[in-house]
Amino acid sequence: MQEMTEIFNSVFHHCYQGAGALHVFDDQLAVLQLEGIPANENSAASYPIRLKISSLMVVASGEMSITVDYRPYTLKKNMVMQLAVNNIIENISHSSDFKACQILFSPDLRTELLSQTIAFRMPKSNLLKRNYPIHELTPDESDIIQWRIKHIVKYINNTQHFNRTPIIKNEVINLQYELDNSRRMKYGSSPEEIVLLRNETLCEQFRELLLEKCNQHHDVSYYARELCVTPDYLSRMVREYDGQSAMKWISNAVVTEAKILLRIPHKTINEVARELNFPDQSTFGKFFKRYMGESPAAFKKKLQVG
Repeated sequence: MQEMTEIFNSVFHHCYQGAGALHVFDDQLAVLQLEGIPANENSAASYPIRLKISSLMVVASGEMSITVDYRPYTLKKNMVMQLAVNNIIENISHSSDFKACQILFSPDLRTELLSQTIAFRMPKSNLLKRNYPIHELTPDESDIIQWRIKHIVKYINNTQHFNRTPIIKNEVINLQYELDNSRRMKYGSSPEEIVLLRNETLCEQFRELLLEKCNQHHDVSYYARELCVTPDYLSRMVREYDGQSAMKWISNAVVTEAKILLRIPHKTINEVARELNFPDQSTFGKFFKRYMGESPAAFKKKLQVG
């Protein structure tokens, strides 16, 4: 199993090529202080990766563009982004004045902290984070969040403090409470106050199914059946939601999965085709080239050269 420090570093270098500072605590938590990163110079950040860790980022200045689970977002000053294990991120770019703090959590630490705060978490908080991974803070809320992150870094670096570990964990919990309070202020404090539109709910359910099933199922009828609607109704709701067809969503998801698999050095194109449930390598190759403008072999070779 890959050590958490290696995972932290792989995310760090994939997205930012090592710019900024990385502070790691006991293979459980890392804080990235991002500043002075050259704009749009990291081609690797355009390729998708599936996260093995959870993360939280708060932006202090500038802008970042990122695609999360096939949906594009733009982060600006005082915005926070929360991501979970198995989220897919890609197409990362930022302005030259981009500055942010990001915390990366190991799955074990996240589970531990969630177990300690379950009685106090906002109803439907996981639903809100999944549907709205980007949340805008007030300036005061942003200042508090950034102050708490600096406090965490202080204790990560103070290795002689006897109570370092519980202090760091308590500060992370306090950080989550601050974010939960901000969401309560925006979305309400009871389940009844959190209302999603019908097409929004259906499309998010469709997106979740894609994340789980697109490597095996490439047809609209399968997802419509799983969601208990007709293919025409699903297609209409998706198009009303963001202007794209349901089939386009499926194709984008399959292409993203293909790019993730093609990045694995030892995996052959034929193996990728089988894992994505194509009848043969040729059919997969034609599909990939239609959407990417190049063959899987050319894409894989480009990764090796880079």
